[in-house]
Amino acid sequence: MKRLWGAPALPASPFSMLFSLMLLSLMFLSLVLLPGCGAERQAAGDAVEDALPVPVEVTEACRGSVEVINSFTGIVEPEMTVNIVHKTGGKVAEVRVKNGDDVQEGDLLIRLDDVELLAQIAQAEAACRLADAQFESAAKTLEDMQALYQEDVVPQQQLEQAETGYKVAEAQAAQAAAALQLIRTHLNDTLITAPISGKVSGVTINPGEMAAPGTPLAAINRLDTMQVGVDLTEKDVGRINEGQKVEVLVSAISSEPLEGEVQSVSPVADPRTKTYRMEVVLPNENGLLKGGMTAEVRVAVAVEEDTVVIPVEAVLTRDGEQVVFVVEEGLACLRQVTLGLESGENVSVLEGIETGEQVVSRGQHYLQEGQKVTVAGGGNDR
Repeated sequence: MKRLWGAPALPASPFSMLFSLMLLSLMFLSLVLLPGCGAERQAAGDAVEDALPVPVEVTEACRGSVEVINSFTGIVEPEMTVNIVHKTGGKVAEVRVKNGDDVQEGDLLIRLDDVELLAQIAQAEAACRLADAQFESAAKTLEDMQALYQEDVVPQQQLEQAETGYKVAEAQAAQAAAALQLIRTHLNDTLITAPISGKVSGVTINPGEMAAPGTPLAAINRLDTMQVGVDLTEKDVGRINEGQKVEVLVSAISSEPLEGEVQSVSPVADPRTKTYRMEVVLPNENGLLKGGMTAEVRVAVAVEEDTVVIPVEAVLTRDGEQVVFVVEEGLACLRQVTLGLESGENVSVLEGIETGEQVVSRGQHYLQEGQKVTVAGGGNDR
């Protein structure tokens, strides 16, 4: 149905058609009448008494909460991603995983060639055995020299030489053992294992290729919890707190929002964008959330609780003032109101309306104060 002179469009239903016809028939009459509530209605004369009542719909003012919700767009990412790198590099002998594989902490991912290291270990073990033998010989020599020195068979100089030989052999044995341990450590490093449990991604290496030091070879993603990062302006950053519950809509998996939680809000703005980074976490036990999905984060940045709440559509602006009509004893009474927070559908009323009053939510655009009304729907006539 087309709008009539700025009147709100109504759904095409039998009630709405009747409502519109009644409203149209009374429009011209209501515009020329100047009735009022109480004493004003009495002063308006018999014209108001005889006028046909205007059909309206009403909504009862109730106590409740009004929230201001802001929406931010971000990208879904794993809460934790660990890049797999090798500190020294080497030739790849085997790749045990592929993208999408699930792994547990400690599982073997990639094995580097260890032929040269095995040869170095054999040499180091031989050097270690030789050093140990020399140390044992030096220890036996020192023991003998100490006994002979006690019997005044050898001079102190020979004893000191035996002590020096013992210390040198001891240091050589320790050095050989350390060298062997270092090579064994390098050998262990050829086995690249998963540092955490998760899902594999970003495998960039194949057997036979050279792994460069510090270059990522793969990544392990922990996907049981995901996060969404969004940028806040300085206007919003002070109105959001860590631990605050939020709604996260990921349209790729559901039309219903998921419940998330603000994990962190950066205390320092990015010097380039002048925005503050907020991280929101949300559970992903079923694994439906994937990294890279677009998400809309809805955050309550302001709230008024235990306040009088009415529909936004009930509010009119007349002569620069915000007003609403309430129904009292079958008459439309104009009330100036002081409004608080506004959500998409409701608004908080700080002054002017009390809980339980019948507020005209449809049909109010052509009403005059004191005009007779009949409640056609949406509430009870009072």
